[in-house]
Amino acid sequence: MPQVSSAGGRLNVGAESTHPWTDRRPRGCNTGTPMGFLLSPPTTDPSSDSAVLSDGALSGSDWLNAGSIMVGTLIVAVIAVRVVRRIISHGIGHGFAAILTSRLIGYAIFLVGLFYALTSLGVRVGPLLGALGLGGLVLALALQPVVGSFIASVILQSRRPFAIGDTVEVDGQTGIVVDIDSRVTLLRGLDGTQIRVPNANVTAATIINLTREPVRRSSLTVGVAYDTNLQLATEVIRDALSRVPRVLTDPSPSMNLSAFGESSIDFTVLYWHASDVPSELASRHDLIVAIHQAFADAGITIAFPQVVVWSGAENGSDLYDGRLDEIQTPYPGLDESPSKRPRRVRQWRRSSRRSTKPDATQDS
Repeated sequence: MPQVSSAGGRLNVGAESTHPWTDRRPRGCNTGTPMGFLLSPPTTDPSSDSAVLSDGALSGSDWLNAGSIMVGTLIVAVIAVRVVRRIISHGIGHGFAAILTSRLIGYAIFLVGLFYALTSLGVRVGPLLGALGLGGLVLALALQPVVGSFIASVILQSRRPFAIGDTVEVDGQTGIVVDIDSRVTLLRGLDGTQIRVPNANVTAATIINLTREPVRRSSLTVGVAYDTNLQLATEVIRDALSRVPRVLTDPSPSMNLSAFGESSIDFTVLYWHASDVPSELASRHDLIVAIHQAFADAGITIAFPQVVVWSGAENGSDLYDGRLDEIQTPYPGLDESPSKRPRRVRQWRRSSRRSTKPDATQDS
């Protein structure tokens, strides 16, 4: 009779053997009934794929081999990151593409080396990845801000609203972009401070790139007294602009009367300068000095708010001749007599109801 055996959870059917070493039928199993063996539990193979760690103790050489693999992986990853970043920077310029691509390649090399080191230690990577799948999902839910910042870094790479070295205003902060990684954008503030803005906040905020274009326009408000000759003041401001080298002549500046202020008539001076912040501050400083000198030479007064302190009238009780009568000011529509009010014409409309009175022709 053919023999049914179990090895590693598999059923083997072969010729009947009566040798005590080759007969693998379990005790108590009816040899004449194959179903009795099918109901018996299969033996467990220690080398099955469900085990993560292999049998056997690890020696010092195994740990040394795994450590050597990790050290070599780190060295290769660092070299690959620098080489890829340099190649991409020479091709398309130093920016997000070079940084993000080089770091992704470095992470990939590190993961490959880590899996190879675990394999050398006898760790089966397949079951380990299956076990880490659920843990990775839980970890992703717990690290939503970090994952969101990483996705935001990819969006910034695709949109490229600014590059390293640009001066930007983002999320209420102003500074020069120093670095962009997978989580934050690093800025160097104008006062020398280091500002770390999460990439998720960068993509959600309004980004103002101050240095994307080579030149930028600024404005300056100048107020003159009300008795000033405005045409003369316009010519004086134009002459002052021509004496400031940091103010560009192309595009040309302009002067516009903008408003009647509380104490002055206001000019708005629009001028162009280099887009970096130091040039903006220096050109404003030079322009204010030039306008002040030109106004002083032309005898034009720069108006400033004036406050008159008044203690009040001493004869205030005689203002209404001392009479306090009933106050009722005539108001249109309220204090007119009924005869003078326009009569409202009543609008008649035909009733939509049918008459319930019987028709005379029907009664007859």
